Amino acid sequence: MSTAWIIARHEFLSRVRTKGFIVSTLLAPLGIVLLVAVPILLTQVETPIQHRIAVLDRSGRDIALKLASADSSLFVPTDEPLDTLRARVLAKELTGYLLVPPDAIEQDSVVLFSRGGGGFGMHEAVTNTVREVFRRERLLARGADTALIRLAEQRTKIERVKVTAERTERDQTALLTGIGYFLSMVVYMLLFIYGGIVMRSVLEEKTNRIVEILASSARPFDIMLGKITGVGAVGLFQLALWLVLTAAAFALAGSMLVSMSGAATQMEALAYYRSHDNDIATLVLQAPSISLGLVVAFVFFFLTGYVFYSTLFAGIAAAADTEQDIQTLQAPVSIFIVLPILTIPMIMNAPDSTLAVVLSLVPMFSPILMVMRLFATEVPWWQIAASVVLMLGSIVGAVWLAGRIYRIGILRYGQRPSFRQLARWIVEG
Repeated sequence: MSTAWIIARHEFLSRVRTKGFIVSTLLAPLGIVLLVAVPILLTQVETPIQHRIAVLDRSGRDIALKLASADSSLFVPTDEPLDTLRARVLAKELTGYLLVPPDAIEQDSVVLFSRGGGGFGMHEAVTNTVREVFRRERLLARGADTALIRLAEQRTKIERVKVTAERTERDQTALLTGIGYFLSMVVYMLLFIYGGIVMRSVLEEKTNRIVEILASSARPFDIMLGKITGVGAVGLFQLALWLVLTAAAFALAGSMLVSMSGAATQMEALAYYRSHDNDIATLVLQAPSISLGLVVAFVFFFLTGYVFYSTLFAGIAAAADTEQDIQTLQAPVSIFIVLPILTIPMIMNAPDSTLAVVLSLVPMFSPILMVMRLFATEVPWWQIAASVVLMLGSIVGAVWLAGRIYRIGILRYGQRPSFRQLARWIVEG
């Protein structure tokens, strides 16, 4: 049995048996379930705060009555003096009062007096209702027909259908883009987490002089390879457990949602939550279909990204003597993990743009950006193939680079090397 395999097995078994691994494996799916379940439960049990806005209308156009007609739970007409309204607001009898001046329609302006606060929801409700009423008034003032106005106010429902060579199906682009964003962030965090584990494990063995014992029976390259393989297997194993536990949790949540809605079937529950505009419950009951190809691509880019960055982090740790040394040396590598996150909003908005294509093919960015593009759009096969080849080639380069640094640095102590010295080690290694 090779020494690299022995080290890898030790790294894997020593980490999956820890309480930290077990707790983090269980808590992550639980956190996702809570993130989904809490908003749904709140919508079922929440008693909304009743806001009351008195409307003092001086326009002579019955704006107060029209606002009350549009939203009777929020607006109430009044003719009380301003001092009285102010006193009622301070006494918390009213949330606020809306002053509609004589030239409100012409100036398109009103004034809302309140104690402040009230939350974004209240202010959005006031703004939207006032804007709708004023828009209608402006149209009527210019002789528009009421039937025509009602026709213009109707909202058009857009049903999105995806066309494929085999069939047509429900278009899930927006939802899949959101999932791609979430998975890209998962890759981003795991690259840092497991890359950091490799880095600190190498540093710990170096500072404790354990590596000197290992080096007596194994080549430095085998030590590095075994450590990267073992920790990577831990990450893949934990990821697989997360997927299984999350799928089981969502299945259980779906059954609970059907029961909470009082429906007899899942389709009836889906119709119920759609009628209540509960998007989260709708998502749980009608999860998007994710192809096996997307799952394989996600796993591939996670693994190759992990190997690429962990190899570089292992080389950095071998050259360092302290945590402070690592903080300095890892900055040039870490920046390439952070930069893709800054471009994700652009990738989400235009996944087929030239810049998006180019950035997703850069090996340092591919583990994050190619995952995002694969979920957001139909990526041509040649781009996927090019990304795979470039990613594998970059791993070979990273292993060669880090291996030469690791071979010299792992047994050197007492001095933090400069970047010029690292370059010399690469040449001489």
